[in-house]
Amino acid sequence: MLAAPVITGVGFLGGGAILREGTGVRGLTTAASLWVTAAVGVAVGLKQWLPACAATLLAIGVLILVKRLEHHTLPQRRPLEIILTLSCDAGLHEVEERAKDVLHKGRVIRINYTGKDQQIEMVARPRHHHSLAQISQRLRELDGVEGVDMTR
Repeated sequence: MLAAPVITGVGFLGGGAILREGTGVRGLTTAASLWVTAAVGVAVGLKQWLPACAATLLAIGVLILVKRLEHHTLPQRRPLEIILTLSCDAGLHEVEERAKDVLHKGRVIRINYTGKDQQIEMVARPRHHHSLAQISQRLRELDGVEGVDMTR
């Protein structure tokens, strides 16, 4: 009976913490942490000290482990969203092909035409030994590229 309002409230908060951002999803760890915190709170409210302490220590241990694994494995796997702004006289197909040579597993997801310039929106998975600054510099050096905008 005590847990029913907690489940409802935490489910609502956890759902609000999960966000779709670009090609990925953020906030899953935050939502899971909210659930664990609520469960520990219910256990403390029921004076179940040992399960509350065990769950707290387990949650902290898992979060530390996941953080370390994420730091070592995910930077290479997260997609990079790139918007190349081209001059009006740039050859769209040529810039696209040269950009794919620079990027690892790059693919075009959108091409925009504005009044004075063109934009190519791409998604790529950068190689782990290339920094974002190096990738940006190599893309800026392509003929016809006036601007590079990158986000993770």
